Amino acid sequence: MKQGILVRTENVISADSCINYLLDRPKMEMVGLGLLYGKPGLGKTTYAKRMAFSKGYVYLRLEATTTPKAFAMELLSNLYKRFGLGEYIPYGTANNLFKLCLQSLEDHPDTIIIIDEIDYAFRHPQLLGAIRDIVDETTAVVILVGMQNAKDRLSQINEYYFDRCNVFYEFKAVTKKDVGQLCRDILEVPFAPDVVDYVHFNSCGNLRKAMKLIHTVEEIGKHRKLAKVSQADLQV
Repeated sequence: MKQGILVRTENVISADSCINYLLDRPKMEMVGLGLLYGKPGLGKTTYAKRMAFSKGYVYLRLEATTTPKAFAMELLSNLYKRFGLGEYIPYGTANNLFKLCLQSLEDHPDTIIIIDEIDYAFRHPQLLGAIRDIVDETTAVVILVGMQNAKDRLSQINEYYFDRCNVFYEFKAVTKKDVGQLCRDILEVPFAPDVVDYVHFNSCGNLRKAMKLIHTVEEIGKHRKLAKVSQADLQV
């Protein structure tokens, strides 16, 4: 199986459109804040990580223990690495670190920051406030990534914050068309059309399950040295 490829599924195409919309927005009128959300296993984190790696975006993943200071330190460290600002990362109070982050973002307009597991920030008003300040005071694009109820929770916690989000996209279940694209782009063994039907049916719209099944297709094809893998080969 080919590794590290971000296949152009419907979710990837739609998420890309969200980022492009924010990049092309009237920056004096709109902030660059967006939210991608959806059920587990649909590819949100895979999309976030691979886009960050391939495009040079800043990727941050929140954890249950992330504090405003830890967030500022991690963001500053990523900005220093991203823009080659030096080996030594400054240390200080959360406020001072965050000011350095804002200064770096002002010096590098239209930086794209992806913040995964944003749900952990919902219990920390200061952390949400820091993220809001980034989009209020700079032209950076900030993409929040959360679970299926992230949009509703954000609206309940802070309606003003919710209103500042200018794009929302909910990741959908993987379609048969998506599965076909995945098989064509990452499989390194020939396969019959009914393999797509098999993977789509058994994955139940879950990208993580689909990838495991596609891996099985590859293993069977290589192990048995099949000229072409069919659904019958998978059911033996």
